[in-house]
Amino acid sequence: MWRRILVISIFFVLQMFSTVQPLYAATPCIPSDDQICVNGDIQKFWQANNGAQLFGIPLDNESAHRYIHEDYHIQNFERARIEHRFEQTKPYDFQLGLIGREWLDRYNSELSPLLPSDEAALQGTHPSCVALSNAQYTVCGAFRTFYQGHGLQFDNLAFVTNAESLALFGLPLTPAMRWTRNGQMYIVQIFERARFEYHPENSSDALVMLGRINAEIREAGSATLTPQPTVATVNDSFLVDTHTPILPANIVTGFGYRMPTDGYWETASQGIYIAASTFRYQATFYDTPIAEKYRFVSMAILVKNQRTAQEPAVYYDYRYINLIDTLGRRYAAASTAMHLETPILGTTLKPGELYGGQIIFAIPDDAVPAQIECNFANLDTYQSRFQQNLELRVWPIIPS
Repeated sequence: MWRRILVISIFFVLQMFSTVQPLYAATPCIPSDDQICVNGDIQKFWQANNGAQLFGIPLDNESAHRYIHEDYHIQNFERARIEHRFEQTKPYDFQLGLIGREWLDRYNSELSPLLPSDEAALQGTHPSCVALSNAQYTVCGAFRTFYQGHGLQFDNLAFVTNAESLALFGLPLTPAMRWTRNGQMYIVQIFERARFEYHPENSSDALVMLGRINAEIREAGSATLTPQPTVATVNDSFLVDTHTPILPANIVTGFGYRMPTDGYWETASQGIYIAASTFRYQATFYDTPIAEKYRFVSMAILVKNQRTAQEPAVYYDYRYINLIDTLGRRYAAASTAMHLETPILGTTLKPGELYGGQIIFAIPDDAVPAQIECNFANLDTYQSRFQQNLELRVWPIIPS
């Protein structure tokens, strides 16, 4: 019976492009060469996310774009392309373009495999790797430490979640490799939104640096290209290979009108069991205003730590749970989830313990739930993190 419990899900979306003109001719701004400035909401985002280190200086002024029916603003920086998507709700109202893919299309031929000595140097005192969901390549050594130690700021907490790291860097597109530029060899790894560089000549807190990937693309002649629509998605490769047969599209589409009410969905990995049930769509919740053509979806979620007594406890709460729809759009749990009768609170689960509660999301009327993404932190020496995705595009389990 502990598997059957409730929770609720909902939030916002994404969209697209066409160039208009620079905005905010003015002050105050972060100065750079050629009278280029960072203003307004993008400036706040730049500052809140350690922009000097992670994004670099601006390469142009903020400009307005339109793709199909969505208006959004873009500003290019040395290491990132920041996109302000007004129709998204926090924390996905700011997204980073998939410039790692653009860079790899141009420079893939310059990459070569690591030598054994390179791999030993990269591992150093960090001899471990992490496998990210739906990623072909692992992230190892100093690169792993850097990946898991940085992310976009979603919740003003010091702990960096998998979702925050994914939003900043994306998934790895290559393993760690050699890249030679102007006679200099670098150990690098390419991600959807960044290039990691290993610099053993630096101090321990600067072993890994981010390459000027967006600047290189533009210097190579891509500055006039229209950004591709793929950057509109939070995570283009969002679906985890569950090895579970997915229901036919017409049945899954029907889940957007009514999720099966009997039974529950479940998954288990790395000693953690997750179950979800009692999905319900609703137009209102706790007098919370919602945008036109949006609705709430709520559900119950149960998590059990099935590890042995010698294995670590885990930590999670509702802020580390996302809903992903069939279009790959990701929604953070609504903050009003705290008004639920049994909300999911920050919880430490020791081996053998279980915890359940409700969660709720705000989603567009056309959104169909595809997966629930749960992020956890191992409470061990390394505070390592991992992610599990619960597949919803299958028939639920009906208790006998």
